[in-house]
Amino acid sequence: MKYAGIAGSYNRFYSALNFDRAGLFELIKDVYGCGTVLYPGCSIHITPSFYFQHVVYVDISETAKEFFQENQAILSIVNSNKKYKQSAYMQFIHNDYTKKLPLRENNYDLLLSIYAGGITKSCNKYIKPGGIIVSNNHQNDAQQALKDSSVRLEALIRRKGKKYHIENGTDDKMLKALQGHSKPLKSMKNSSSGMEYVDNEYYFVFRKTY
Repeated sequence: MKYAGIAGSYNRFYSALNFDRAGLFELIKDVYGCGTVLYPGCSIHITPSFYFQHVVYVDISETAKEFFQENQAILSIVNSNKKYKQSAYMQFIHNDYTKKLPLRENNYDLLLSIYAGGITKSCNKYIKPGGIIVSNNHQNDAQQALKDSSVRLEALIRRKGKKYHIENGTDDKMLKALQGHSKPLKSMKNSSSGMEYVDNEYYFVFRKTY
């Protein structure tokens, strides 16, 4: 799978469908300033590397393994789209993220838990105290996070129109949104260019306190 195949796969599954959620990662970077990111259950979704200089991707699938083997082709895509001056650092771990990973604990600024379950429970230990976790509550991942005394629910992120916005509501408001959002709202619509993803998700932002 050379450059054309890599670019084609990423375009087909993400950018062409408007499913890359670039605005989400841009907002997280601007507001929270995270430098190092851990993305378990990533599939071939490399958009975070457009905004974060250091990203570690983890996935057990053979599709992801084959995709990430073409490191130079992926770096070419990232270098064409990245919003920072430093050289991009990307690492792929072909493993089950619910098992122990070859990573240092308390080492990452941001944990992404999007469309994969059990991430917070399994990977919270790799996040620095003071770091953040962003979850769309797939398979009740965010609700499980509330049971962990080391994290607190800090904010919500939602897309309104063409932009993502942070809502720093009261604890009661955020908990009500979480309790009423037990299933992701992933949906598609027809557009002039074909099928397009509509992001109706709530993204829950947790802060790791210790």
